[in-house]
Amino acid sequence: MLHGEGAGRPLGLHGLEEGGKAGLRQRTLGLHVILPRCPRSSDRGGCRLRPAGHVESEEHSTSRNRGDRVDRTGNPMINPVPANRPAPPVAGAAAEWDTALRAWPRAHLLQTHGWGEVQAAAGWQPHLLRVEVGGRLLPVLALAGDAVLPGLPPRLWVPKGPACGADDTDAWQAAAAALTELAASLGAASVEIEPNAWEAEADALLRALGGPWRRGLGREPASTAVVDLRGGWEAVLAGMRPQGRRNVRLAERRGVDVGDLDGDAAVATLARMASETASRQGIALPGAAHYRRVLAAVPSARVHVARVEGEVVAAVLAAAFAAEAIYLYGGSTLQHRERQPSAAVHAHVMRGAIASGCERYDLWGIPPDADPLHPWHGLRQFKLALGGVEMKTAGAAIWTRRPVLVRAIEVATAARAGVRRARRRLRVERRVGRQDFA
Repeated sequence: MLHGEGAGRPLGLHGLEEGGKAGLRQRTLGLHVILPRCPRSSDRGGCRLRPAGHVESEEHSTSRNRGDRVDRTGNPMINPVPANRPAPPVAGAAAEWDTALRAWPRAHLLQTHGWGEVQAAAGWQPHLLRVEVGGRLLPVLALAGDAVLPGLPPRLWVPKGPACGADDTDAWQAAAAALTELAASLGAASVEIEPNAWEAEADALLRALGGPWRRGLGREPASTAVVDLRGGWEAVLAGMRPQGRRNVRLAERRGVDVGDLDGDAAVATLARMASETASRQGIALPGAAHYRRVLAAVPSARVHVARVEGEVVAAVLAAAFAAEAIYLYGGSTLQHRERQPSAAVHAHVMRGAIASGCERYDLWGIPPDADPLHPWHGLRQFKLALGGVEMKTAGAAIWTRRPVLVRAIEVATAARAGVRRARRRLRVERRVGRQDFA
């Protein structure tokens, strides 16, 4: 995924190459907060409810598997995992949350209940807030973490949310008030709201928020490629660049088979494809444990594959929510690349998305310009060739609550990121003249 050198969604620049509680509810200052149901004392030694006025939220249990969390460049991120987390919510709470989320115009996969579970296992502390806006309840998933060093105050991040429209000032101000209260209760160093909005809307969103907010880089890609699916498959095919259209048709003529995988086979296959791609490109991608969590927590997540002569040579993990399909992770081998299996598997994903009623396919993340030395230049060319329209996001609205601490964190983070970028660029420069995205 994820600009600003933080991360949350473990990498949306995935490396696929080709062509180029239910629970008790407490109400505080207009904020509906879910408290986990108390387990039996014999199970967890009792449960203590916080006093009124304390911002508490539904959280998910997690392991300390830190290796699966990566930043927008694909590098591992390490965060402390809070101890004594409540038990995970029942499925009914997840369905209730997602149903309420879908009612808002900018609902996004990264605001779903399941994505909160995924991020809990990656080191973030999810807070599921229900904000009252004129009789409506606005679900807001806020993630606390990214402290760089254990023991430091967290940073609070709202990925692709809140789900209200860019012109809904009342909703934005209510959400900001709820996040302000939560940040105070956590002692957060900063609050970052990364809306599901485009660059042209950024200034209006800042005006709606008012107060101390400033515009900054988000953690998710600043540029992405989005395919319009509303006209059906033939319209999608017509909208591709000539190279993309040729690749899709070439794959069909040369016998590339496409389909889906389930269960352990899906996890193992995707992990193997991603590992080969990561080694080839000198990047870090999540491992099998992370893919298993995504498939378990996100109901629409599926692994799609392309085969040549029975051998899987490309795999994609995609998911859909609120009329949008999203490419999350992927990878490919060097075998049979001349048959364009990666183009074939994305065509398969788009056909399925159209059949399920999706209106767009977000290919999730491209480099911000056409610099041929960028490590992901070939990925950019591949996604645009498939008919993706380059879009620039609104970035993030950031409130720095503790400036000195934030500055120290940013300096340390930037230093580490600079070293990683220099190493990657050196690898790319060494292979100038050899195109890895054939």
